[in-house]
Amino acid sequence: MSLALRILVDNEAPEPLRQEHGLSVLVSRGGRDVLFDTAASPEALLGNADAMDVDLTKLDAAIVSHGHYDHTGALAAVADAAKGLRVYAHPSAFLRRWADKPGRPLKDISCPHPIEKLVSLGATVHNVEAPEVLAEGMLLSGPIGGPSQHACERFVIRKGGQILVDRFEDETVMLVRGRDGWVVITGCCHRGLRNTLRLAKFLARGEPLAAIVGGLHLRNADEAALAEAASALADFGRPAVYPCHCTGAEATAFLVDKLGKKVHPVRAGMQFTL
Repeated sequence: MSLALRILVDNEAPEPLRQEHGLSVLVSRGGRDVLFDTAASPEALLGNADAMDVDLTKLDAAIVSHGHYDHTGALAAVADAAKGLRVYAHPSAFLRRWADKPGRPLKDISCPHPIEKLVSLGATVHNVEAPEVLAEGMLLSGPIGGPSQHACERFVIRKGGQILVDRFEDETVMLVRGRDGWVVITGCCHRGLRNTLRLAKFLARGEPLAAIVGGLHLRNADEAALAEAASALADFGRPAVYPCHCTGAEATAFLVDKLGKKVHPVRAGMQFTL
């Protein structure tokens, strides 16, 4: 059974689509339509969906990859459009969090919608705290283990009355079986590409990882981090890579140089099957 993906919102988009620092991907398989992340703004998501002839009222579910605004900004608008929507998210996705960059004030990057708002719109919020099957050939990873990445130290979270370094315990990726194996869909890969692929390989139970699609959090990465990303891909079977959002142009060019035709840069408006 083939898997269809449509990139509704990304940092890059051709006219007349709207671009923004955000991500939203429509995942379609076996008659089910699942929205992976909801971009940063309702204007971008709803406008682009309309331009791409995507009916958000027909969604079966929405997945929150992690609790940053650029992945959750239109969550309430989607819940309002798709009555009775099931929202899958780790409970920590709704905590307050900030970007903590040296020499700059803390920047609030939280999900702008409390759970109570989503429930008032008719949504059911389902906690994802372990791997979970959504449907045949479609599952969620739950929390991603392994050593924390240095990039995590640029983000903080309010938890238990304290401000702590955000270790992204809420980060979840989606695995969907395509024609040639499992496709891993990631929001930002804050837990690191190697950790992400390691868990995906475990959940695939011996079946191949055919592709990874989404943000890889390599923008502004140094040479060592880029080399590690290429090494992780090689160690886990060299899946095809469909980078976007926070991957960055330089990192994408690096991956193209190292992996050649395995890398397929994507942007808003693109539709493809795997």
